[in-house]
Amino acid sequence: MLPPLTQSFRTEPWQLRYLFDLGFQGWLVHIGVVLLTGSLLVGANPGAAWPFFWTGVMLVLSVTMAALSKAHSTASPHSDYEYIRAGWGHTILTTLVGLTWGYGAIVVSLRSDFNLLAIYSLALGGTALGAVSSQHGVPRSAFVSIWTSVPLLAAAHVMEARSPAMGVMVLLYALILSMLTVRMHRFLATNYNLAQSLDGKVVELTKTSSELVKAREEAEDANQAKSRFLAQASHDLRQPIHAIGLLTASLKDTRLSREQRQMVDSIESSVDSVTSLFGSLLDISRLDVGGVTPNPVPLDLGAFLSQVAAQNRELAAKSGCGLSLVHSAAWVKTDGNLLFTMVQNVLGNAFKYAPGSRVLIGPRRIGDKLALQICDTGPGIDSAQIEAVFSEFYRLESAAAGGTVEGMGLGLAIVRGLGDLLDLEVRMASVPGRGTSVVIAGLETAKPEKVPPARKGRAHPLSGKRICVIDDDETVRKAAAGLLERWGCIVEHGAGVGDIAGACDAILADLQLGDGASGLDAIDAIRRRSGRAIPAVILTGHSDVDTREKIAAANLPVLSKPVRPAELRAVLTRLCLGL
Repeated sequence: MLPPLTQSFRTEPWQLRYLFDLGFQGWLVHIGVVLLTGSLLVGANPGAAWPFFWTGVMLVLSVTMAALSKAHSTASPHSDYEYIRAGWGHTILTTLVGLTWGYGAIVVSLRSDFNLLAIYSLALGGTALGAVSSQHGVPRSAFVSIWTSVPLLAAAHVMEARSPAMGVMVLLYALILSMLTVRMHRFLATNYNLAQSLDGKVVELTKTSSELVKAREEAEDANQAKSRFLAQASHDLRQPIHAIGLLTASLKDTRLSREQRQMVDSIESSVDSVTSLFGSLLDISRLDVGGVTPNPVPLDLGAFLSQVAAQNRELAAKSGCGLSLVHSAAWVKTDGNLLFTMVQNVLGNAFKYAPGSRVLIGPRRIGDKLALQICDTGPGIDSAQIEAVFSEFYRLESAAAGGTVEGMGLGLAIVRGLGDLLDLEVRMASVPGRGTSVVIAGLETAKPEKVPPARKGRAHPLSGKRICVIDDDETVRKAAAGLLERWGCIVEHGAGVGDIAGACDAILADLQLGDGASGLDAIDAIRRRSGRAIPAVILTGHSDVDTREKIAAANLPVLSKPVRPAELRAVLTRLCLGL
């Protein structure tokens, strides 16, 4: 706890410590002045005893004061009571020193000439000024030193000169020294108060800083805990969704009545909705904890846009939208997966909020860079809400969509977050009643890369291919096996590498297997056993950076659960054909 601020002329322990810190050296100088003055007095008064008496008394007092100051300096801390007691001892000894100086002045005026008195006056005046400089921290000591010696010096001059004028001048000198003491003490007290106030602010800032650091650490711990929870929840929740998706795809390949097909379509639509919502939550969480790392590579923009259009034809048809594409031969350098997520979210919003409209996607040049523009002819957005739609969990109502649309209001927040990550600017313009335009600007152009020509495959490239499925979840494993068999594959499946006995053309493995086993290890074991690098793909429900880095180090393609059947078929086809 800080000591209270000092008040004028109230002696505080800090003032006494300051007095004793300055006093030791001051009293050493005083001893030197006493010795010089005493030698002059002895020389000017041969045979007289009083100069020796004066010198002896002054030396005893000065040495005592020096010892007192040394013993109570800050190098030798004491209690407040001890400082106060020593302070009064200092004042008493100062009184004796002052009276001794005054006594000497009177004796010199009576027994010596004016010249010796003048020299003695210089010595006394100098020590009085020295008392002000070293004792202003405790004004009573400085005042006692001045007013016990200088008035007697004034009296000595009056006695020697037989005129009060010299005495008045000496008293004026004492008054000036007293005023100087007051001013120096006030300056010292003000400086101390400011220092104490500053120390208090530093303590408060230090405390606040510590609280902020603690709060930041707690927030970081909470983020890490959230990240760990999401990583585990990601895997656990994706598993059943993944299984439902595979089973639904298998069911669609069977002979169904019209009513049954409508029910399967509804299940598939619900799975897609849950997948989309779940993906949005994971994406925004990964952005919050810095779990997304861009990997910019040259990207064929024309092929990219064709893929986007192909994967959204069915969704556009369901919402009654017409999806058009502006083709491009340009190449850009960016992370294609993250850019795909951005474009997909913008298109998803257009299909949800502007059903029945025309949607156009294509490139445009802005300066020396390229941009992607997605336009729709829907109801549009009021200009006051344009910035708000990029906030998390913000949803608009759409009359065209029948009120509040499905979703959590995270799509455009993810678009803005990924844009910041890729150094891309996301802009929106909208005119109510005419439509909305979203521009993703800042794409760096890149040199085209050579693309190997596609091999001509059979009508059913997976037919007859032997696929190994490794997953510790029996429901997921059987669902995947059933779907692959409907595609004409020969499937062998098991919970681990020990359940796989035969040879295969491709491996489909879950990353996290039971008992701490890894799909990466299972793939490596099957490859070593067969003596060749069998094409393989990893399925995972984890989206953390460490997991992605492990898979990337193994140089294997990865599919995130829940996997769309069309996406799984495309990847397996590419692997089996060696593309």
